[in-house]
Amino acid sequence: MKTLKSLILLFFVAVFVFAGNAETNQPSSVEGEKIRVYYFHSTRRCATCMAIEKETKSVLKEQPYSELKKNGDLLFKSYNIDNALNKKLVEEFKITGSSLIVINNEETINLTSKAFMYALKQPDKLKQALRDALDD
Repeated sequence: MKTLKSLILLFFVAVFVFAGNAETNQPSSVEGEKIRVYYFHSTRRCATCMAIEKETKSVLKEQPYSELKKNGDLLFKSYNIDNALNKKLVEEFKITGSSLIVINNEETINLTSKAFMYALKQPDKLKQALRDALDD
């Protein structure tokens, strides 16, 4: 009986240790971070979904955005909405499919419609919409 209790206790300790060390995909709140860009996508991605992420990353490599990222004033994260680790964030933003969200000084700007309209055939328009959201 004593051995059983020890095994049960050891099991629960192991569960709590691993749960405490589990990697979470929740956004980090870096001190001084002012702009956050979140791209949500599912596991299966179409050409447009991949183009949205590609064009977003392209803009974020430009100046002054690359410098803002380097300084910690801008964060870009891509989240798979099918991943259970991202459930809380997906629910928080009420995400149901691929989405491009910019949070600039606590103002949430949803660029999803423009992203889908422009990513493949008019990427410069998507890039400009993203720059406008970042520069507000």
